[in-house]
Amino acid sequence: MQPRGPADEPEGSARDQNHERAVADLVREHNRALHAFLMMRLHDEHEAREVAQEAYVRLLQLDQPGAVSFLRAYLFKTAANIAIDRARQRSHRARVQEMEAAEEPVDRLSPDRWVLSAEDLQVLKAALLELSPKCRRAFLLYRLEGWNDAQIGEQLGIQPRMVRHYLTQAGLYCRLRVQGLTPQQAKERSTR
Repeated sequence: MQPRGPADEPEGSARDQNHERAVADLVREHNRALHAFLMMRLHDEHEAREVAQEAYVRLLQLDQPGAVSFLRAYLFKTAANIAIDRARQRSHRARVQEMEAAEEPVDRLSPDRWVLSAEDLQVLKAALLELSPKCRRAFLLYRLEGWNDAQIGEQLGIQPRMVRHYLTQAGLYCRLRVQGLTPQQAKERSTR
């Protein structure tokens, strides 16, 4: 079914009027069902209405308006195709935006905050080295590798309960050190 051109038929012919009447009937009878169908696919009220409108416009442009019995199926298929196209466009735009964001990392910290963050990082590194080897290893496996308590316990030869103790102790100790406490003060407060 091809869109008809303006020179194909005289404007306002009986055939056109019948087709427009059939489409109007179709809108009246099936608009709610079409809207619900599009909401399930698009999850956006405004976009569902736009897609339905576009599908109706395409239906009005049919070259073979006599196929009234097929109009409902054609309408829903057209609307589904438009919805798929829009979802693809949205997905493509999202991927492009993600790639652009990944290409240009923006450091939004002011210069003084950047310096303070760099200092905090140095303190954190020193604090990690001040922990016992098992405590440090448990913390790094958990934070950097994403291991769970059981995996870490198996790796270190300790019970998961001890792993949780190490994780709590390491987290508290590092936080206290970054806050400015001395190693001795942080050790006393994190082992209570």
